[in-house]
Amino acid sequence: MPILMRMFNTISIQKPHFQNLFVVMRINKNATEIFPVASAVGVNWNAIHTSFMANMILSGSSVDACCPNPPLLATDLTVTNLHVSTFQKQTILSYWNGFVTSGANFGHGYGNVTFLDTSYSEILTICPKLGLQTPDNVTYPCEADVHESHITSHGGLLFTAYNVTQTDLSSIGGPKNGWVYDCLIYEINPVTGEILFQWSALEYIPVNRTLMPLATGGQNRSIPLNYILINSVIDVGDTYLINGRHTSTVYLVDKKNGNVLWSLNGETGGDFGPLSPDAKFSWQHHARAHNVTDTSMVITLVNNAGSAFVKRTKSSNGLEIQLSLPPSKLQPVAILTALNNPNTSSSIITNSQGSSLILSNGNYLLGYGQIPVSREYGPNHGSNSDVLWEARYGEDNLVQNYRMFKQEWKATPTRTTPSVFVEESGDGCYFAYVSWNGATCIKAWDVYEGSERKMLEYVGRVEFKGFETRFIIGGPMVQVVAIMEDGKEYKSEIVTT
Repeated sequence: MPILMRMFNTISIQKPHFQNLFVVMRINKNATEIFPVASAVGVNWNAIHTSFMANMILSGSSVDACCPNPPLLATDLTVTNLHVSTFQKQTILSYWNGFVTSGANFGHGYGNVTFLDTSYSEILTICPKLGLQTPDNVTYPCEADVHESHITSHGGLLFTAYNVTQTDLSSIGGPKNGWVYDCLIYEINPVTGEILFQWSALEYIPVNRTLMPLATGGQNRSIPLNYILINSVIDVGDTYLINGRHTSTVYLVDKKNGNVLWSLNGETGGDFGPLSPDAKFSWQHHARAHNVTDTSMVITLVNNAGSAFVKRTKSSNGLEIQLSLPPSKLQPVAILTALNNPNTSSSIITNSQGSSLILSNGNYLLGYGQIPVSREYGPNHGSNSDVLWEARYGEDNLVQNYRMFKQEWKATPTRTTPSVFVEESGDGCYFAYVSWNGATCIKAWDVYEGSERKMLEYVGRVEFKGFETRFIIGGPMVQVVAIMEDGKEYKSEIVTT
């Protein structure tokens, strides 16, 4: 199926320098609930890919498109994990912003977490200073890791961090005085910075559980062994559900003492006994808990089923599995859904990243991370054929989507106005284009024309037609007014043809 590429006239973004994209899509009521789709997307876009009826909010190293002049640490930082959340009873956008490591130590980061309100004004920037040890002894301004930043059910900020630590690696054939990345988990008060919970993987998860080849690190401080790589953590009542990618294991940890209550290993089943072939997973991302009771829990995750470090034996998919609690090897894990590629002639292989969620209406949202493809499946997603929509937003290996969210978001920028661009049509008339990046509730555009700035006259109303609306004017001056769903009006600057 051909990919529709659209370039817009009213946003000043030069290809291929897209760094992040927050896409809000209007979905047909017959397909699913009218919820926007939010996506934090990776680097090097060479075009805008979007459906016709779509709103877009762009963010990235400049972030000028949606959030003018945010607090950034540098001009070449990464912004990711962008999602809608609730903070102090108000709806916000939350995102991570910082440095991402590269080279032999690629794959984690040091940065801050920023909250924006529905006008895209900064509410709070949380800059954890943890005193972490780094491979090159570099001190970073803020030290939250790139993988997780999440507001908990009681208002804490939950995030991961990486600390270079010396430890005994002789159990896996390494040096007795070897080096690892100890993945830390923090929950803090986002306002005061008070540490509410701190957990060290190295204290509870032995290094001999790793699947990482020793050749990837551990001999010296400059290249530590990334032995566990915790890429997701979520609070579940009095516990945390923690995902260890490099051990292919999901852990449930007690908030009170940090003890591991149970583990689900993707190959052996861990505390839950042998897994069926369809329930097995490895190198997974984005483990989330659903329908939690005292006797059961449903877990969704992206089964990457491989990485750049090992030989792959199967394609990536989304899994929905049910656990009986407390764990017993006499009650095996039940596979509820294994979402494979509905196109049986091809498979999707994603070595890194990805997201997997059950939505409030029972649908299933699957993002393929390193491969820029996302899908929503209907309530009959167990059949693999109930695909409501599929989005591809770039070329493989050029665009990456760490996580895909589908959430409701309504916002009106207060530091920008509608943007208007005019070009000659060739027959004495002009085409005018108008958009307002970040405004999600535009109903229509009122158009004013004239020959003098103080003598503009109303000439008509144009229906809102997606991110950018085009219409014909007679010139030579035009001003456009956004008519919002609540009746409020916002004027653009006057543009001369």
